[in-house]
Amino acid sequence: MFFVTLLGVMSVSHEVIASAGRKTDIFERFKKDLPELPLASQEKFLELSKSVTKKPYGEDVLAYSMRIDKDWTEGVDRTSTNFILSEKLFLELSSYYGPPTISGRSRIVIEALNLEGNLTAEQWYIKYILEGGYTTEGFVAHSPNKVESLMVIMERDYSYYLRTLVMINGSKVIMVKYYIPAIFFQEQAVMQAMILNSFKLTYPVQRQYQEMLQYRFLDIAEFKYPAQWKIYARPVRSVDRLNAAVLNVRDGADNSSGKAVSAATEGKLDVTVISSAIKNTLIEEIAEYKKTIEADGMLIGKRIPEDYEFTYEKNIDFAITEVYKGMDTFENMSEYEFWFTVMVGGNYYYFMMLLTPSRNEMFGTWAENTENYKLMVANFKPMVGAFLERD
Repeated sequence: MFFVTLLGVMSVSHEVIASAGRKTDIFERFKKDLPELPLASQEKFLELSKSVTKKPYGEDVLAYSMRIDKDWTEGVDRTSTNFILSEKLFLELSSYYGPPTISGRSRIVIEALNLEGNLTAEQWYIKYILEGGYTTEGFVAHSPNKVESLMVIMERDYSYYLRTLVMINGSKVIMVKYYIPAIFFQEQAVMQAMILNSFKLTYPVQRQYQEMLQYRFLDIAEFKYPAQWKIYARPVRSVDRLNAAVLNVRDGADNSSGKAVSAATEGKLDVTVISSAIKNTLIEEIAEYKKTIEADGMLIGKRIPEDYEFTYEKNIDFAITEVYKGMDTFENMSEYEFWFTVMVGGNYYYFMMLLTPSRNEMFGTWAENTENYKLMVANFKPMVGAFLERD
């Protein structure tokens, strides 16, 4: 494709980026198949387990049903309506306990917190295990809102196999954790897997995204961007070429003095609208766009071969999005990624470019930037002025 040809064939940049070192992709580090187990029949499972149905704190969004070992006991019943969910600390919803042993106790703990950022369950969980310093034995993404993992952890000098199910419901993260003392893993692993598989949300709620604001290029096009981001637009001098930049800016504070410190830009989105009536072709415009990026000290490397799910507005006639490795020569060769989208609709071309720290450098920031980018691309819409013939 022409887009690949113009942005992908840059041998000098490839060599420079390659010489900076090759890192294992972060998804390759954590995503592994879960161990295959000889699961029991459904009849046997029902015989060995009992059903539990709960509505913690009286909240529909937290309600669930599952089966647990019939000999297990329940922990504290969380039925009070006086609760607060935060974005940092988990709130326990329920707990269930197996018989105590000298090697530790099997248990299930169900927790919840508010989802921070427009992340998928996979992205949220990878960020969680990175911050906790965990290593996974198995990790699969069942859907954008559901992931499951297996890992070995230490607690009070005991080793446990921890199988975890993470689900996003509305704006909540629900985490189900099933601990087994390592010495009993072989005999309890099948029950562990089948019990987690039995977990169901009673009232599934459609995914809720954080607030988005709207920006318009006159009557030509509009898009939405996160309310926490900052937008900067150039003065309109011609309807032939319009531009705006949207920055993911993190404000800091000096904890010792309480004084504000300079903000850090953690991502930049550039949106350009170009009339098809200008003398340059679309291919020539993309080439000029690439030169502008290079002039700012950014090196564009190889395309990252991965499937991305993008949605485009119905009035877009043509659209393509591709992702490339990048490097900033002005910041100690810091690693970045370029996400490029070219769209054509009406009498205009539309370029959207995201510059973000790479997934291997700052995963949490990368995840926030790229998920918001997908939302912004999906919400980009040509307006009536894009279809008018102008003198």
